Amino acid sequence: MTTRRWHGGQLRWNSESQAWSILAPGRQGRPHVSGPEGCPFCPGPGEDTPPETWRLPDGDGWLVRTVPNRYALSDRHEIVIESPRHDWDFSTATVAEAAAVLSAWQTRHRELRSGAAQIAVFRNHGPAAGISLSHPHSQIAGLPVLSEAARRNLEVTREYHAKAGRSLAEDMLAVEVSTGSRIVCADDDIVALSPFAGTASYEMWFVPRTPAADFAAAPRSTVEALARALRSVLAALRAELSDPAYNLVVHTAPTGYEDAPFAAWSVRVVPRLEIAAGLELATGIPVVTVAPETAAARLRARIASSLVS
Repeated sequence: MTTRRWHGGQLRWNSESQAWSILAPGRQGRPHVSGPEGCPFCPGPGEDTPPETWRLPDGDGWLVRTVPNRYALSDRHEIVIESPRHDWDFSTATVAEAAAVLSAWQTRHRELRSGAAQIAVFRNHGPAAGISLSHPHSQIAGLPVLSEAARRNLEVTREYHAKAGRSLAEDMLAVEVSTGSRIVCADDDIVALSPFAGTASYEMWFVPRTPAADFAAAPRSTVEALARALRSVLAALRAELSDPAYNLVVHTAPTGYEDAPFAAWSVRVVPRLEIAAGLELATGIPVVTVAPETAAARLRARIASSLVS
């Protein structure tokens, strides 16, 4: 049995699945705070965070700041406090505010990836998505090993590029744009779509028009377009599904593959509408109860309605 010490816990290797698991007993002590009273992330006398590692100033205050995670999963694990406001959300933010959060993800990603095999950037929204503090925040963690999903993605995309001479992401996006029925919104930089074979109902992918490996190197124009798309689609999801819990994750190239022609970054939003049951656990095959074409059509209608109102 293979184990590795890792930041107060262990990495354990599953010989059957050929994947790592994380043993982190210290995470049980995380605080759970829902309102602004007693919130450690709200500015003021109750603020209680480790010394910040980065901030985006706003006059005498700040727009976004990052701090080490007290209940870290690695020695490179930070919290991105997305706003001084406890009620801030991507779905109601200005484009500039949303873009500031995305820029923080890029900045801290570049800083934390030294010595890490891969960087995980993620945002949990709602209790069903695993959130413990309701103040708007996201997380960035550097991992010393590649996850099974990242390793498999490298294998598949490298092999496809070697055979086709093009990236898999490029060809998949071409099919989606040609088909059109799963596109939610799009501009010259970003396409938001409900994937043909996703893992959950109303799952959304945000992909750049021009595939690139490294999210942290995306230009400002792409970041701003991504901010607009996220804001629109998350507002539509909120309206359609009564503010569902979701997990947002950034898929990006592992360390050392930032210039790989076969790799491609994307941002994915996975609503937590259903609990995985026996078939999913027995087979590893997700069951999606809302067709992506239906989800895309409903969200397009929500976005169109918001533009008219």
